Amino acid sequence: MIKNEPKKYVGDYNVDAVRDAYENRGRWYYFLVKEGLEQGLPLEFARDAMHEAGLFLGKSRFNGIDNLKDFADEFMTYGVEKVNEGEVVKLSEEEFEVDLGYCPLVNAWQKLEQDEKFLADICDICMEMDRGIAESLGMSMDLKATIASGCGKCTMCFKK
Repeated sequence: MIKNEPKKYVGDYNVDAVRDAYENRGRWYYFLVKEGLEQGLPLEFARDAMHEAGLFLGKSRFNGIDNLKDFADEFMTYGVEKVNEGEVVKLSEEEFEVDLGYCPLVNAWQKLEQDEKFLADICDICMEMDRGIAESLGMSMDLKATIASGCGKCTMCFKK
């Protein structure tokens, strides 16, 4: 069972506005994936696209970053910290781990889809963007837990 309720910044106008925008992004991602499936594409088409988007983002937004400390500083944006209720769990020269306590994308998907396995699948595919970012920087990203798979939080672990 998916547990995904915001615990922090509830009622904060700025955070709520960004959460609404993220939910909208979640809706268009969902409808793009569903349309691709209806057109006969395998679900992996979305993974490939998200990975390419991550590679692009890694080379543009994170260009020149060569260590996990600098990466963590750039990664922990307002959106990650406030909107996703992100907290740094571990930060060393070899590893950067972050927990996310809330996901507006999952919130949007739950309003559109009851199949929790499908939600977990599209979540993992969505996280392919972060794997692509990591790859572009010579790192890896292990997704240890996800809200969409019923863990109550997302845990992302970037390794050098």
